[in-house]
Amino acid sequence: MMSLSIQTKWIRCAVLACLVALIPVSAQGEQPKPRALVGAYYFDGWSGQTYHITELLKTEFADRKPVWGWKDDTVEVMQKQIDYCADHGIAFWSFCWYYPEGEKKTTPLNNALDLYLQSPNCQRMQFCLLVANHGGFRIGPKDWDACCEKWITLFRQPTHLRLDDQPLLIFFSPEELQQAFGGAEGVRKALESLRAKAKEAGLPGVAVAACTGPGGNFAELARSGYTLLTGYNYSLGWMSGDGSKPFRSLIEGNQKILQQFAERTTLPYVPVITVGWDRRPWEKGSLPPEKLSTWYPDRTPKLVEEFVGAGMKWLDDHPDKATPQRLLLLYAWNENGEGGYLTPTEADGTEYLKAVQWAITLER
Repeated sequence: MMSLSIQTKWIRCAVLACLVALIPVSAQGEQPKPRALVGAYYFDGWSGQTYHITELLKTEFADRKPVWGWKDDTVEVMQKQIDYCADHGIAFWSFCWYYPEGEKKTTPLNNALDLYLQSPNCQRMQFCLLVANHGGFRIGPKDWDACCEKWITLFRQPTHLRLDDQPLLIFFSPEELQQAFGGAEGVRKALESLRAKAKEAGLPGVAVAACTGPGGNFAELARSGYTLLTGYNYSLGWMSGDGSKPFRSLIEGNQKILQQFAERTTLPYVPVITVGWDRRPWEKGSLPPEKLSTWYPDRTPKLVEEFVGAGMKWLDDHPDKATPQRLLLLYAWNENGEGGYLTPTEADGTEYLKAVQWAITLER
C-alpha cells in the first residue's frame, strides 16, 4: 500500500506534468532571442594554403586551436562551425573576399565561402562579403566589371544578407577605392554602375558599407555613394610598439570610438566589437619590439560579454544612428592568429560563444 507522503509527492508530480503539458511545445524549448542582428567576420586563412598556421600558433599559442583542429578545409568542419554560431545567436558571417591583383584571379582565401555554400545547413546563417581591397588585392576600374559580376552572382544566393531587400557589400578600404577611381566622384560612378547591374539582374539595388574610424571624412564617404558605415576592428595598437595592455583598456577605448560615431556620423553605423587582439603568433620574432602590435593577454569570457553588451547598449541608446535591423558586427569568428576569435577551442570550449549569446539576449 502506498504511504501518504509518497502518494502526495506522486500527486504533485502528476499536477506539474499536466501544467507543463498545457504549455506549447515551442515555448517549452524556446531560447531568448537576440536583440540585434549579430554577425562576425570570417577570415579564411585555415583552408587551402595554411601558411597562417605558424609554429608559434602550434606551440606557444596552442590554446587558440579550434576543437576541429587548425585546418577547416572540409564541408564537415564548415557544418560544425555553422551550428556553433547559429546555436549561440550569431546570425551571419561577413566573409573576407579577395580578388588578386595579378593575372591569376582565384585564391584559396575564398575557399571558406565555397564550403559554406556547399554545406547542407547553410540556411541556418546568412552571409555577406567584406571586400578585402588592400595590398595585393586592390580593385580598380579594369577589374570592376568582373568583380561586379561575381558579387551579383553571390547576391542572388538565397542566404545572402539583405538590408531593406538590398544585398549588403562592405569595403575594407574606402581609401584604396578612392585612390583607384580618382576621388569621391569616381567611386560614386563605380557604385552607381554596380547598382545598375544589380537592378538588371532583378535586385532592387545594393547597400554598400565603408569601413572607417571616427576620424573618417563622413561627408566625403556619403558623396562617394556609400549608404552606411562600419569597421573591421579597432585594435588601438597596430604595430605601435606599446606592448601588453589590459583588455579593459580596449573596451574603454572602443566605447569612446562608439561615442564619437554617435556624435559625428551622418550615415547609419554598424558598431564593431573587437573581441580580442594579439598578433604575437604572426609578429613575434619577425618584427623588432618597437613594431610589435599591442596585445591584450587578459581577455576573458566575462570581459567579452561586457564588451559586446556595450555594443548592444549603443544600439539601444542611438536608434537614429543604427541601421533599422540593429546590425552589430564582431571581429571576428576566426582571426585566431590575430587574437580576435570566438571559435570553440580545446582550452576554453564554447565559453566565449556563451558570453556573446548572453550579451546579445540580455535586456539592459
